[in-house]
Amino acid sequence: MPNHLIVISIDSLFDDDMPFLRTLPNFGRLFQRGASYCQNGMRSVYPTLTYPVHASIITGVYPARHGIFHNEKLDVGNLRPEWYWHYKDLKAETVIDVAKKAGLSTCVVGWPVMAGCPSADYLVPEIWPQGENADPRPVFAPCSSASVSDILERHFHKIRRMRQPYLDMFMVGCAADIIRRHKPDVLFMHLAHLDHARHDNGLTGQMVEQAVLSNDDWLGRIMEAAMDAGIYDKTNFVILSDHGHLPVKHLFNPNVLLVEKGLISVDAHGKIQGWKAWCNSAALSCQVVMREPGDGKTRKILEDLLSGMRRESQYGVESVFTKEEARQEWQLAGNFEYILEGKDGISFGNAWTGPVLVAPDNSDYKFAVASHGHLPCKGAQPVFIMSGPDIQKEVVIPRQRVIDEAPTFARILGTNLPSAQGRVLEEFLK
Repeated sequence: MPNHLIVISIDSLFDDDMPFLRTLPNFGRLFQRGASYCQNGMRSVYPTLTYPVHASIITGVYPARHGIFHNEKLDVGNLRPEWYWHYKDLKAETVIDVAKKAGLSTCVVGWPVMAGCPSADYLVPEIWPQGENADPRPVFAPCSSASVSDILERHFHKIRRMRQPYLDMFMVGCAADIIRRHKPDVLFMHLAHLDHARHDNGLTGQMVEQAVLSNDDWLGRIMEAAMDAGIYDKTNFVILSDHGHLPVKHLFNPNVLLVEKGLISVDAHGKIQGWKAWCNSAALSCQVVMREPGDGKTRKILEDLLSGMRRESQYGVESVFTKEEARQEWQLAGNFEYILEGKDGISFGNAWTGPVLVAPDNSDYKFAVASHGHLPCKGAQPVFIMSGPDIQKEVVIPRQRVIDEAPTFARILGTNLPSAQGRVLEEFLK
């Protein structure tokens, strides 16, 4: 049997954080074990949103192939739509799938787009109750594995919907219990407290540093669980992340302009009565959807409007991509016809009434003082650190791609991921 593999995604951990990580007790332990890593981080996918990127990390393919092109499902007029929680929405095979086929025991804790995954022996999904004090059981039960029901009960009291650090405390508690009891061959988990801290406080500062310290503590708890289970020395640890952040100074609500042009119709109270086009915010980018893509008249009005947005500097639109350009240049496909990419300091909102330009208010990740969803070539890059019995010591290679991670994990587990578009990072492996 292969050695164990524990993959921990720390959402929004930057390559710029690496010097600080080396000074901390548990991240530092990885480097003391001779950790190898990619210098200057990893190239992410477009848009740099948590769910598309995590789908690429676990499948090794770009969004055009795995089908997750946004965090949220399109729901015009709903400012709190459903997210892509479920494995059934994925169109590509995952590392967990091939590990299960190879006869390995598998665990997923809080990994995006994996709720209800049949290949996970121990599954704690990332899915949020509707209210902060709502009972999480009806939400978790249909898409968790029965094997963890008692573990969930031990930790449900920590959940406050998606509030942090409570959700990560829940995930860490569940993961540590699963390791001690079941010693899974492979475990993927996702932690998001650092991402929330950067959204609310900016790229750096005391609150961000405190969030990194919390993650160091949680890494230590996972390591201690592996020690208690007697598998620590036989475990490969991977620390990775999904995207960077950029500062936000203004929010642009393009749907307000679509209402003015008659592409969205509203009643006297501002309630949407119908729509021909919709700008679906992806935070620092925006996916523009047409209800009837074959409607040439609407397309002409929309294209003129989008061109005007780009010309008017106050709106902060850096580029307008067609769906063909998005597929060709970024291997991104979805239900959109165009994509707006924001300039520095601009995020997009979904509001269709009120001011066109507003200040960030931290009410949502799209409306925060720092956010993402931008082109992956911009800003800070996500980390990739490996340490363990199957990893070469102190190997440093230039920036690679997040799609290279899944086939590398499959190789460590003694199998392969034939559908992957990425490559095995042979340089890291013994």
